Amino acid sequence: MKPATRWTIVILVVIAIGIIWMLWPKPDEQPAPAKAPVAAQPPAPKPEPAPPPVAPKREEPVAASIHFGFDSSVVQPAEAPKLDEFAAGIKGRSFDRLDAVGHADRIGASAYNLGLSKRRAEAVQAYLAGKGVEAARIRAEAKGEDESVTGEACKSMGPENRKNQKLIECLRRDRRVDVKLVIK
Repeated sequence: MKPATRWTIVILVVIAIGIIWMLWPKPDEQPAPAKAPVAAQPPAPKPEPAPPPVAPKREEPVAASIHFGFDSSVVQPAEAPKLDEFAAGIKGRSFDRLDAVGHADRIGASAYNLGLSKRRAEAVQAYLAGKGVEAARIRAEAKGEDESVTGEACKSMGPENRKNQKLIECLRRDRRVDVKLVIK
């Protein structure tokens, strides 16, 4: 082959490689988007109206009922967690006072039950004071046997004395102190 023909072939190959190299897509280049008619943009959604202002959340009332054993004014270990939860629930809340209202069942003399319910309310007052509640803000009140929650449920259960265990168990819900937060 003649040298001039060889050089012509080499030049044509180099030109073909150059053209291919220029048209070959580069890794960091994005392919050109296809030419197409532009679609109409949907209208922007209208902003939703702002929700009405929310009234400040009113704090939930805090209350507890603590039950006592028959003829006892000692806070039972099983009832102590209720008072612990109550004390924790009022931390950081503003209140005027706490009412601890003591109750008794109907077994025994009314005067004795009134005193017993007062001692129960004072026991709860002392317990809460031990948990950091200001004792001066706890009002201990006695109702005696006047506000029974058992009502007629335990009416015909035999003699009303300390030997009637069936009646004593039935009246268990009456031996209580109701504690509630008072906010004016």
